[in-house]
Amino acid sequence: MSSAEAELEVLEYYLSEVDNDNYRNTKQAEFENLVHDEDAVEAAEERYANRRDESQHKKKVRTTLMAAFLRNGLIERVTNWEFKNLFPLRTLDIDSADVLIGNQTDGSIILIVILPLRQRPSTGIDDAIEMLEDVRDNNSTLSDDIGLDFRNDRIQTAIAIEPARANDTANAIEQYERSNTNPEEFYVWRVAGTQGEKIDVFTDFAGNSGLDRRHDGKLGQVLDEGREIMDSPHVLPDFFYDAHHSLLLEHTATQMASNRNNSEISNTHFSRQEIQDYFQNTLHGSDSDHKATQLADRVLKLWEYIEIIAEVKSSNDQIEDGSTSYRFKSRKQNPKSIYDDIAEDYDQKGVEFLLEVEAMEKAIDQFKEDKGIQADLAAFST
Repeated sequence: MSSAEAELEVLEYYLSEVDNDNYRNTKQAEFENLVHDEDAVEAAEERYANRRDESQHKKKVRTTLMAAFLRNGLIERVTNWEFKNLFPLRTLDIDSADVLIGNQTDGSIILIVILPLRQRPSTGIDDAIEMLEDVRDNNSTLSDDIGLDFRNDRIQTAIAIEPARANDTANAIEQYERSNTNPEEFYVWRVAGTQGEKIDVFTDFAGNSGLDRRHDGKLGQVLDEGREIMDSPHVLPDFFYDAHHSLLLEHTATQMASNRNNSEISNTHFSRQEIQDYFQNTLHGSDSDHKATQLADRVLKLWEYIEIIAEVKSSNDQIEDGSTSYRFKSRKQNPKSIYDDIAEDYDQKGVEFLLEVEAMEKAIDQFKEDKGIQADLAAFST
């Protein structure tokens, strides 16, 4: 469960089980303490900024890999390695690699795991090993999903990193190899540029010449030289399921407002079905329809709570598609102006929501203590 999902579980539990005058006062008092605590505010601001940065980083790397390896992509067309799936095994609720590419000729696949910006490389390696074991355990299912009958002894794993982390990642791999008698083989892929303009393989490991750190065949040659990825023959996703909610707003607000261009309905109005359909058409990867439903639930719940949207009364609902309608809380009508209006203090509201979640947890603790309920709040936090 992601941090964002855990925080919304706290919100849902608080509103459904705890929210009354007594505990509302407990929550509000704690919230007031937090907003006047410079350290607490700074920590929340850092958390918010880090999550946004991580979301942007993952989008950059994923779309770069897709541009390179989708059919007729800049690397696929010269190597026979083709993009097969985003988030393989996600339908089984298993922690998944970010991207899977495959070689139809020899039944090989490469799992590509993006190292989070603030995660230790050793932790990334441990996570990748678990993902690799899950792929082997579910070979048949995954082979059917990607249309490639791969062999368990022909699975490679690449750690995709920011170039500045190459040495640290290489050192962690060598430490892992020294600590295991039969280690898995890892490659280090650097994705450089603010928009992922180049991919290459890092081979300058301290403990060897680097010759065994290259892939075999044409792929090894291409990545050793490095390949610029400046465009794509495909339309790439604007966002992914784990996108930060502020980045989702950038795309969603203008898209929803644009739906009304040839309608008498206000541009600020949209329905739950419309936002879910938009997510379904944008998301890429296994189980996207289900993920679109979850994502719509998540952002609507958050945006309504922080008051950038409000539910439209059924008597005023002109969309009439059978789902709940909402409106952005803006007096603007131009799609870009609507977004600019609601985005003006969005980051501040996002930070305050993180502080509110902390305050809700305090109120929930008090509620459970008063009621004698045994509960572990770790279920709601990460």
